Amino acid sequence: MTQHIETDKPNRRAQDLASWIADSCGGLPSGIIFDCDGVIIDSAAANLHYYNLLRRELGLPPLSPEQEHYVQMSTAQQAIEAIIPAPLMPALREVTRRISYRRDIVPLLRPTEGIHSLLERCRSLGIRMGVHTNRRDGMGEVIRTCRFEGFFDPVVTVATALPKPDPDGAFQVLRAWNLPADATLFLGDSSTDKGAADGAHIPFLPYRNPDLGTDALCMDFSDLERALELLADHVKR
Repeated sequence: MTQHIETDKPNRRAQDLASWIADSCGGLPSGIIFDCDGVIIDSAAANLHYYNLLRRELGLPPLSPEQEHYVQMSTAQQAIEAIIPAPLMPALREVTRRISYRRDIVPLLRPTEGIHSLLERCRSLGIRMGVHTNRRDGMGEVIRTCRFEGFFDPVVTVATALPKPDPDGAFQVLRAWNLPADATLFLGDSSTDKGAADGAHIPFLPYRNPDLGTDALCMDFSDLERALELLADHVKR
């Protein structure tokens, strides 16, 4: 049954989101799993810059729109295999020695607007926060560059879990938290995120992507922050 959330300062998007979360999680969620690229960090331009640098050094044209879309959802290894022809792979090793993702690209990454305020609110409400990403390594640099120290535990990468959309990493987070799936949310922006959430039976909340076939959508972190506040206020009554 839907829990009716009221506020003296109506915000329809936040209210609708609060009601959906209440239906999906039975109230305030106990934990939120965040995707990394495109959700907690704005990495699209930096990632495309890196892959285009690799291609330029190998004498290849810039990524096509289809390739750009694919590399944003895939693991780094999957992206490389998709955009670099097999005969050029031996030359790629020399190119990657000259172009360092960690040195040249990670400093270009930026936290998504509003994410720190949301994370602080989750912390104050006792909501656990984790990351499930198709990145393999470099997450330490990402966390330091974007000032995320102390917020996320665990941080699951494809170094320890099968890549999304496999739910392996999502199950790892649930086990680490000792929480049931319906007490958590998975916030992501791609079909691979949704696949991982669905496979683990975790309610999935799309971030800025209305094409993922769910009844809810988070277009701005301030809406989610307000929705969580409404749910917390409802619990206190």
